[in-house]
Amino acid sequence: MPVAALLLIAFCAQADLLTDIQKLSDTDMQGRKTGTAGAGLARELISERFAHLRLDRFNNSYQQAFVYSSWPEKTGINVLAWRRGCTYPNHYIVVTAHYDHLGIQGRKIFHGADDNASGVAAMLELAARLNHFCPVYSYIFLATDAEESGLHGSKAFIAKPPVPPGSIVMNLNLDMISQPDRRGKLYLTGARRYPALAAQLDATFSTLQFLHHRGPGRIARDNPRYNWPNASDHGPFHRAGIPYLFFGGQEHAYYHTVQDTWQRIEPVFLDMAMQAIWQTVQWLEQQPPQALRPDSH
Repeated sequence: MPVAALLLIAFCAQADLLTDIQKLSDTDMQGRKTGTAGAGLARELISERFAHLRLDRFNNSYQQAFVYSSWPEKTGINVLAWRRGCTYPNHYIVVTAHYDHLGIQGRKIFHGADDNASGVAAMLELAARLNHFCPVYSYIFLATDAEESGLHGSKAFIAKPPVPPGSIVMNLNLDMISQPDRRGKLYLTGARRYPALAAQLDATFSTLQFLHHRGPGRIARDNPRYNWPNASDHGPFHRAGIPYLFFGGQEHAYYHTVQDTWQRIEPVFLDMAMQAIWQTVQWLEQQPPQALRPDSH
């Protein structure tokens, strides 16, 4: 793709990202708790964007319901679409970002701008960029539901994937990318198995820190949130033997509070995160399937 075109795409991205975060964390979305009208509005927005990009559907629908509790019965709804690749059309990279959040508690709305309207916005931006040319791999864009209550959306996807599990070479998970933690960092877990990628990103992004698969240091790991293989939607992929790259922040002052609003998003940090995600995808596009997942077929 011409360099000028890539620069134009990157130039337009920040405004689109902030707009999508604002929409997804708006008061009308009511905190997007699973099973609520606000979550339904979020699904409509994501589905409309998928349709605008003319992404393909699985089973003639962008929305796939799943049951994650039988008594009492609880149902979630994932939103997913896919884009066929040109070089390795039967090998898939699954981009995940959960759209659910904590909803309303009393009179308080937990808007969830960083957690995780930011990840969904980045996923939509990534889908839009990949729509400008035919990518090497096929991509599945998966906005998961019921992540906050136990990663149920990604578990449901892995339990009944729409493509053969062995054809999925990578999970790229995006969760909380628009706010730095107290150290001013964004974290990328899983890149150490790809030293060339880590070296390239490290040379470009000083605010990006690479974590071992097990997560941060000992003290942070004492917190269940930092059980890294189970911290977000990459967990079920990992347990299924699928490699993952997880872009996500640690807890910050606004995490799971009513202060997690779009007005507190740091645009410069968000732009850096999107650049790092895009550079990562460009690197992935240059690798053969066996380099990403040796047992892929």
